[in-house]
Amino acid sequence: MHSSPSFLFVFVSFLLQLSCHAAQSDESFTVVAYNLENVFDVDGVALFEDYKQDDLEDPFVYTRRKLLTKLENAAAVLKAVNEGAGPEVLLIQELEGDFTPDSAVTDFDAFLEAHASTTVASMLTDGWDPDYAGLPAVAWLHKALADYGLECYEVVVAPSKAMDSRIAHVNAVFSKFPIKSVAVHPLLEARDILEVELEVEGHRLWLYDNHWKSGASNPKREPVRLQNADVLRSLIDQRLEEDPAAEIIIGGDLNSHYNQSLLFPKIETGINDVLGSQGDESFQGGDLYNLWFELPPEARFSEVWRGRRGSLMHLILSGGLYDSEGISYVDGSFAKLVVPGLNVDAIGRPLAWNPAGTTGGGFTDHIPVMAEFRLGAFRAAGPLSKGDDALDYEMPLSLADFPELSQFPDGAFIGEIEDAELGPYVDRLYEVEAAVLGIKPLRLKVGEAVWPAYTYDKNLFKESALPAYLNEGKLAKLVVRIHIYRGKKQLIVEKIL
Repeated sequence: MHSSPSFLFVFVSFLLQLSCHAAQSDESFTVVAYNLENVFDVDGVALFEDYKQDDLEDPFVYTRRKLLTKLENAAAVLKAVNEGAGPEVLLIQELEGDFTPDSAVTDFDAFLEAHASTTVASMLTDGWDPDYAGLPAVAWLHKALADYGLECYEVVVAPSKAMDSRIAHVNAVFSKFPIKSVAVHPLLEARDILEVELEVEGHRLWLYDNHWKSGASNPKREPVRLQNADVLRSLIDQRLEEDPAAEIIIGGDLNSHYNQSLLFPKIETGINDVLGSQGDESFQGGDLYNLWFELPPEARFSEVWRGRRGSLMHLILSGGLYDSEGISYVDGSFAKLVVPGLNVDAIGRPLAWNPAGTTGGGFTDHIPVMAEFRLGAFRAAGPLSKGDDALDYEMPLSLADFPELSQFPDGAFIGEIEDAELGPYVDRLYEVEAAVLGIKPLRLKVGEAVWPAYTYDKNLFKESALPAYLNEGKLAKLVVRIHIYRGKKQLIVEKIL
């Protein structure tokens, strides 16, 4: 009798291995780069004040319930890949480093086995155990993906920095292919590069998971990114010296736009001038091709910052993925991982994470990017990119670019919603009627509630727009979104109807 559970476990494990092997043997496989935006654990030991959980009565403080929202939302996005099975390879950024090493998880398979009889939803709510507090963010994510049916991953994560480093995050790689080797490479004022060697049906695939110094729009921070790029470039040079046909994927959040050197022509840039990311798909202009050039210029964005499109998330390939042997890029497969109605708003802007209310809401301020790869020779699906259409400016993105959008959900509830309920509604577009109480600062009254407000469209401050409603005492019909800025709620005015 005592042997039955053991036999059952071995049999189930055998079936799972067969299923995982089948997933690896498909004609193509998907690689996703995903900045999750501050997936912190719940031990209260955190570099960021917002995640220390020191005032659980504050409706904007981080909690176990909000971690659950983050995990479930990330899993829901990834489940949209490969008909629910998820991507074969994940390059992850912005998992919190584990600052409580006494409760570290090193054997992720054993961790999943130990908690197979419960769910992450239960663990973080009614099934909470104080021993869970120290579990690292990477373990929580792994468990959430498994609960959603995204299984068979081997996981590696970069080590945490010391608290005095001021580096809160680490990078991680989740792979359904065997991981053969791992190396970690420190960067100046940034997260370590995670170098991972995969075995894909007998072929070596090299991954470089990155998260460079923040502040792409700040030229004063570019010298730090130069150092970050120099370390990565040295690793690529070494790999190509050993094998000129090496199959390499550079991914992650480089905190640089694909056209950084055109946006800042007077300075040296990390991504273009040092790393050598470029858009010539025939590799005549350099040995690294940036997949953003697969999309038309107006679609080249994974973020929207102050009303302008940005491309901080990247997948960059070596020429070895374009030759006649081994692994090859599936031409034209690069895309943003957008699930309409889920992780972007009505005009395609990412729905960033917000800590509001009981549950929090949103996903991340970065749209994930993905591409497919296959075994065999590269096959062009059309003309190769020449890289000659990069823009020298940041394209704006606003509701004005979508004149066909004329109807929006009724936002009358904004006049009575409680702070505890805000999370799911933040950064989505609503139509409201509001009294304009002031212009500088902008204040709106919706129903009986008075909201601080802001607009990126300075034309709305002209005499014929918002001030007219203030002077005449009429209600303005507006398109707005609830936004959380530095822990305070406000309305962003997008349009006057």
